[in-house]
Amino acid sequence: MYPIQPFGLPLFLLFCLCSCGNEPKLSSHSPMALSFYEKGVRLWDQFYYAEAKACLDSALMYDSTFAMAWGRLAVLNFDTRDEARARNNIATALRFSRNATPLEQLYIKLWHHRIHFADRDAGRVADSLIQAFPDDAEAHVMRAALYESVQQLDSAITLYRRAVELDTGYAKAVMLLGYAYSTVGDQEKAIAQMQQYIKLAPHLADPRASYADLLMRVGRYDEALDQYRKSLELKPDYWYAINQIGSIYSALGRLRDAESQFERGLSFLPQGPQIDALRIVVRADLNMRRGQHQKALEEYSQVLAIDSTNYDASYGLVSALSKLGRFDEAHQGIADVRAELERRNLMNSQLVVGFHLMRARVLMDEGRLDEAKSACNDAFEHSTPVSRGAVFRQLAEIYLKIGEYDNAFDACEEALGINPNSPPSLLTLTKLYDAKKDRRMTREIGNRLLSLWKDIDPDFQDALELKKVLGMNRAR
Repeated sequence: MYPIQPFGLPLFLLFCLCSCGNEPKLSSHSPMALSFYEKGVRLWDQFYYAEAKACLDSALMYDSTFAMAWGRLAVLNFDTRDEARARNNIATALRFSRNATPLEQLYIKLWHHRIHFADRDAGRVADSLIQAFPDDAEAHVMRAALYESVQQLDSAITLYRRAVELDTGYAKAVMLLGYAYSTVGDQEKAIAQMQQYIKLAPHLADPRASYADLLMRVGRYDEALDQYRKSLELKPDYWYAINQIGSIYSALGRLRDAESQFERGLSFLPQGPQIDALRIVVRADLNMRRGQHQKALEEYSQVLAIDSTNYDASYGLVSALSKLGRFDEAHQGIADVRAELERRNLMNSQLVVGFHLMRARVLMDEGRLDEAKSACNDAFEHSTPVSRGAVFRQLAEIYLKIGEYDNAFDACEEALGINPNSPPSLLTLTKLYDAKKDRRMTREIGNRLLSLWKDIDPDFQDALELKKVLGMNRAR
């Protein structure tokens, strides 16, 4: 399981990484609390959040002073967007950690810093963990994740590899190493790691889903769907695989099917206001794809009234305002998103790529094309080999509007080199050939895209735009 952006649950990268393989000696007086805790950690390590939460809650029923259980519960609540509860939980963990072991205390301090977005302090604690407990594979994984979050990918890969060397059966470290290789563009090594992940945990749902993620990144959608479905054969209620199928359906224009998948997937997570807000975000995102921008705007606004820190809704709000021509409000929304990213110390993270792409789209809609290109350049500065496809596609759209067709073709080629079946990039390329009045290539690329969109909903706007382009060509 790896965080992805729209149409799924967002990045929880640094809070899903605590393995039970090298668990410290635990400070609890209750054998029942220890039993439920250890089971909860195993389930959490497998991304079965609802079941893990139930076990951690049971552990605390038997020992309400169990510091590590409070810490794990804090992280789990943060994973599922309940930031306020996570902060309360970690404060309780800190209070009870005075009687915990040194290793437990370091874990709790690390989680405390991350939940409060103090990444430098978190990094220092992770370094202390490694120095004090050099054979603890989990400490290496947590430090690697911190490096990865600020784009220090070589350091992250080195530490993920060290974690695997320390514990060759540490399945999650193998998984994260696979994702890291994919992020830097080494798909062959990435696939090899995910195949090893499957071998290490063939009975679990996540290895198949993680393998599917890599296939989806490079546009092998049918193969990815097959792997997500195999994941669900192992655990029919695995929320992540269900949501990821929804992501593929959305990309392929099957919007009603996508909405059903997302609703089902979210139902298997611990419920609360934040999950309710995500349901509304999903509907709003799909309404944007239907061209129902005003309706989507109202839904994003509803979410932000529930949870003002929901950045998915904030991004969507800006996009909806831009499509409605309300540019002053869109730019205020951009400023609000920047302030939230700064509050969370995320201005050097991979999330900044999406932020600058959002700026570029608004500026392009507004007709400020030179500034839109500059925003794409800002996105490139924070991008990785696997995330550059969206930036190249956006740049191609800008060059198309300017009429710089050669530059637009070059940008499309770069985008499709990362994902040769990317529907947005193929749509841009079709429009570009149409602008060049190359009827043969317009039909060829357009028909290739229609073959991907063979089961679309009738109100899927990208497909309607494509059909308009192809119809215009036939009318000539």
